[in-house]
Amino acid sequence: MATHKDPSSVGYNIARDPNLVKNRIFIGNLPVCTREELESICHPYGKVLGSLVQKNFGFVQFESEEIANKCASALNKSIFKSKALTVRNASIKSKPVNTFPLNAKKVNAITHNPGGVPMTVQGGIVMPAVAAAAAVPINDCEIIVVNRENTKYAEYVEDQLRKIGMRVDVLFPNEDVMLNQVLSNISARGCLYAILVTPQHEALNSITVNILYGIPAEHRNMPLDDAIALVTTDFRSKKQRDSLNTSQMNPNQSRHPDTMQHLIEMLADNRQLTGLQYECVIKYLEKQREQQLKLELGEANALAKLQEPDPEIELQKRILSVMNKPSVTEINYEFMYPTFEMARADDRLMELLKDRRVMSALKTLYNSPLTETISQYL
Repeated sequence: MATHKDPSSVGYNIARDPNLVKNRIFIGNLPVCTREELESICHPYGKVLGSLVQKNFGFVQFESEEIANKCASALNKSIFKSKALTVRNASIKSKPVNTFPLNAKKVNAITHNPGGVPMTVQGGIVMPAVAAAAAVPINDCEIIVVNRENTKYAEYVEDQLRKIGMRVDVLFPNEDVMLNQVLSNISARGCLYAILVTPQHEALNSITVNILYGIPAEHRNMPLDDAIALVTTDFRSKKQRDSLNTSQMNPNQSRHPDTMQHLIEMLADNRQLTGLQYECVIKYLEKQREQQLKLELGEANALAKLQEPDPEIELQKRILSVMNKPSVTEINYEFMYPTFEMARADDRLMELLKDRRVMSALKTLYNSPLTETISQYL
């Protein structure tokens, strides 16, 4: 396929222009999607100038290399339509793999297998790049800068947080993206804190701190020193709890896949997941349940158990069935005596109705004008 370098040429796509490759990201392990869907997950990080979608990979073009790198760092390992994406700056080329024993310098080199699936080499073992991407650290904190004029102030905040050992980055979201969406995306990546910096914050020497894990909390317009102290104390306490939980873990206990472990830990921290992430967790747990039932009951019994109807669903069906039945007035009955004339023709019935006790019982059971009408015929 020809590459069009001239923007005025027919069929030109900025996401193919080799002169702008550093401002572009490559997205691997891409599920089936449209260009609009792909661009939608990139909008929070900067203005998207163009995109290209192929069978299992794609490219997204930004205004600058800085924005492209920020987006690549943020989206790498993220879940999109139940698939873990591998994202990098498009200018970073994959290195060929050597089939001979690897030396220390070649460990962790990135390559591609003949089928085009991204692979990585760790300790001499070739594995999918998706699995290796789990080793990429997630930022502890993202600093959201609304106006680029406050960049130096944001970088000062960043420097203060780095001093306590936090992984921090500065994020310049697209103006068209709502702040809530930006926070949701940051939380979905597993980031612990989000700090908002606006011109008003710099003028007042303050920041807004969002704690994203556990029970989410927002601390608006805190004086900078107080906010740094809050984040420092909270971050160190969380690290101590995590360290204690890790030390108490059974070494023989099997772990979930890294991507799934990350999502489960987010749920444990009461973090909000995206709809696709919830779907991914549900499918994984259903598969785990099936495997566990096979171990406990045997394959045949487990299959029968899985095929049993859900009691709650069955109860809901019964309730709906009762509610949808026609009312009593809509039910047609076949009467023994369709008319009073036919009833009067039955001597035994008329004798029975002349009994006062029978009429009294009828009046008690059917307090309606019907009994009066019957009396008139007697």
